[in-house]
Amino acid sequence: MQFIESSVVGVRSAVLTLGCRTSPLRFVLFPMVHVGERGFYDEVAERVARCALIVAEGAPSGSAPVQERMARLRWDGLVDQSAALDLESLGVPVVFESGRPGPARSSAERLLDGAVDSAAAVGLRLLGRYRDPRGLPSLDEAGEHDDRWVQGRVAGAIRRTVVDDRDERLVATLADVHRERRGEPVSVAVVYGAAHMYAVVAALRARFRYYVQDAEWLMVRGG
Repeated sequence: MQFIESSVVGVRSAVLTLGCRTSPLRFVLFPMVHVGERGFYDEVAERVARCALIVAEGAPSGSAPVQERMARLRWDGLVDQSAALDLESLGVPVVFESGRPGPARSSAERLLDGAVDSAAAVGLRLLGRYRDPRGLPSLDEAGEHDDRWVQGRVAGAIRRTVVDDRDERLVATLADVHRERRGEPVSVAVVYGAAHMYAVVAALRARFRYYVQDAEWLMVRGG
């Protein structure tokens, strides 16, 4: 099973629908590449809007203003996911990775938030978060392929924090959704970086017997 295909024709992302024989609930996986052509994000938005719930990477808009400004600084005709995909505008409930903002914060807390936001923007730039996706390797379900893709994106020293811990939290969230809504004939969109999809498929398959019912390619970036 392939999540991202990189070839001479460009970079494509596979939209995967997972079903279960004992439940009408469906999970629709959107393996995201964080920079691409605007048409890719428009097509993702069109499909996500048909779902009853969105489980999404990141935070609500406005939570990290420095990172959002950095994402808009482009001169190559491409767009960043945070600028091009406004999940909150689709009229579908969204469960963000970081959760919703809490009560009003003190001046010291807001200052710390700003410092963390600025540091993250610089760090993501250094790690290649805003690069043209051409040149990324393909990503499939094989563990060794997944590991090479992730290691090309982040330093090995922070893999546990950036990838593994977040995989665990994402899988726990999806398990809760399955238990709460397994009797409903609805679709749940999972909009996360492609590197997290191996963990999602493996966990849903092992725990609840989900399997891939359908797959569709979307063009992220032409060759």
